[in-house]
Amino acid sequence: MTVVSAFDLHVVPVFARLVAAGAVYFFVLALSNILWLRASSRRPRRACAAKVSVMIPARDEEKNIAHCLDSLIRQTHGNLEILVLDDQSSDRTWEIISRYESEHPRLVRALRGRPLPDQGWNGKPHALHQLAEQASGEYLLFTDADTVHAPDSVAWAAANLEWHRVDLVSGYARQTLGTFGEALTVPIMYLMTAIVMPIWLIAATRAPFFTFAIGQFVMMRRKAYDQAGGYAAISHEINDDIAIARAVRRAGFRTIFLDARRYVSCRMYDGFRGAFEGLTRCIAEFINRRLVSLVSATVATVLLFLLPCILAIPLAAIGHAEGGLVAASVLLFLLTWCAVLYDRGLRWYVPLLYPAMFVLGLVMMWRGYRNLAGGKGVVWKGRVVK
Repeated sequence: MTVVSAFDLHVVPVFARLVAAGAVYFFVLALSNILWLRASSRRPRRACAAKVSVMIPARDEEKNIAHCLDSLIRQTHGNLEILVLDDQSSDRTWEIISRYESEHPRLVRALRGRPLPDQGWNGKPHALHQLAEQASGEYLLFTDADTVHAPDSVAWAAANLEWHRVDLVSGYARQTLGTFGEALTVPIMYLMTAIVMPIWLIAATRAPFFTFAIGQFVMMRRKAYDQAGGYAAISHEINDDIAIARAVRRAGFRTIFLDARRYVSCRMYDGFRGAFEGLTRCIAEFINRRLVSLVSATVATVLLFLLPCILAIPLAAIGHAEGGLVAASVLLFLLTWCAVLYDRGLRWYVPLLYPAMFVLGLVMMWRGYRNLAGGKGVVWKGRVVK
């Protein structure tokens, strides 16, 4: 009774209906996005003759880069070049990619990255910019060093670029969660398409806001890349993937977001600490360093996701008229989150962690805002990102 009294029973009916409306909206949105992802992808074709430049930025990736390159040299798409840039690594990355270049001289090119300029550039856009300068393909495929590709991943991306008549295609790779700490954090990446953005709107409109991309797998036409200004136009961005998609949109081109799970897999982070730091960097930039965005996101998270979990049992226990509605809303959102994460192929228990995951998300938002807005920046791969 103490918890419920503190909340003020007079507001409970309004609160319960707000939570219920939110739960229904999230359920409908998630279901429509799941159906879109399943229905919109087209199978690979081998008829595409366009040359594809596959570009991989690699900074201290000695644990991952060989697996990535092994998967890419086996691609079914014949007209291909693979460019790998060692972005000032301190480990054996250069030694490994140099070996692949010597073993596959007609296919793989190893590049030495230039030092990061003191101002105007963040590390990954700078690396991607250098790769694009050396690429000769009609289609440009940017992918991360910690990805592993099915033999037809390049063919799949090219086929969907052409079939949908778009200029940029990105998609969800299959995420591998190696530790419990990763299961607590990495699924945050699905919130955008689970409860915020209708994915089908990305293909239906050309508004820059309604677009989305994930840097693990982004293919675009060279013409679109050049006219959008390339990565030089978004050199200061932290979330370079979303930024380049919006730049392409602003240049008048079309984008699409699909399900790439069958064609690309990725383990984004190695353990809880890496996931926490990496996602802090992305989330802080996503709220655009604005206090109003941070406060709005915090209030919405507490009201719609955390407070209902806290109040559902006390309200039901005292027989409050709205207790059942709040409890049903919590169950509906849990069902929604289960549908989203099971559709992404994650383990059965991961959706059950969502209250803890949302709390961690709030901590990441506030920590990232404090560091970025205060000028301190966040550290990623040995560099300070501001």
